[in-house]
Amino acid sequence: MKPRRLHTLDRFLALPGDEAPAEDNLRQAYAYLTGTLGAPAVGSIGWCFGGGWSLSTALLLPDKLDAAVIYYGHLVTDPERLATLRMPVLGLFGEQDQGIPLDSVRAFEAALTTLGKDATIVVYPGANHAFANPSGRNYQPEAAEKAWLETVAFLERTLRPAP
Repeated sequence: MKPRRLHTLDRFLALPGDEAPAEDNLRQAYAYLTGTLGAPAVGSIGWCFGGGWSLSTALLLPDKLDAAVIYYGHLVTDPERLATLRMPVLGLFGEQDQGIPLDSVRAFEAALTTLGKDATIVVYPGANHAFANPSGRNYQPEAAEKAWLETVAFLERTLRPAP
């Protein structure tokens, strides 16, 4: 079966009412990467809305995904839902983010820690939402560079096969 594409942004913006098509797309993308392309490891990464979907992908494919990176995305803090996660998680957040408040980041981190999950949560002091977006008004080059180096090191550790 050929992976379906989500062709328009308005289709994505309609997700809160009907996430099933996006979830189906993610399952098909995973099947394509592993089955057709033979990818030895698959991770998810996203910023903002995509950061939330990176976590959603991890929750959707908890025993298949090899890594998940969340840049200031919407979080799930319910330990029962997070208990299914099997992959390492990297979360990168801004201390001043009003959309993803620090207390929800800390609740997410605490739930993962209590569950014994392999999770690294980094909060950048003084950084706001979208601190890594170079085209946005909240861009903070130093925090963005540190976050990117953290991301690359995490993906090297989690997705590269051992020699």
